[in-house]
Amino acid sequence: MIEKLLRGLHRAEDLLLAALLAALLLLSVLQIGLRMFFDTGLEWAETVSRMGVLWLALFGALGAARAHRHIAIDALPRLLPPLWRRVAWAIAQLATAVICGLLAWYGWGMLQMEREAPAVFVEGVASWWPMLAFPFGFGLLSLRFAIAAFGQPSEHDV
Repeated sequence: MIEKLLRGLHRAEDLLLAALLAALLLLSVLQIGLRMFFDTGLEWAETVSRMGVLWLALFGALGAARAHRHIAIDALPRLLPPLWRRVAWAIAQLATAVICGLLAWYGWGMLQMEREAPAVFVEGVASWWPMLAFPFGFGLLSLRFAIAAFGQPSEHDV
């Protein structure tokens, strides 16, 4: 039951990542076309693209962490015996979860400061809405690394 739920969640993450990438690509191509052929453009496209890339990076990091394909320094653990390698792996996962948790916490603080004196992101959208990427993305990363620390690592992780 939990495996089926996790597969559905992973599929939803992948679809969201693909949709966000496609939307950013389409927006960029549209903006280029409008500028080249009509000497105009969408005034909000650059701002939306910039924040879209931030969301894309955080969702991409979430997918990489899920598949254990994120950047990791693993030279020292390879020299350790299997039991200590597993312990080092769990400590590294927990340390990463703590760091991501702190980034989520500070992202939430930054979002709250932005809410106190909001600017306009694009017409009708306050500037703090796209900043939800920080607490949301890093919070999910923290959770993913914390779960991984107590789970079973894949064979290339230990």
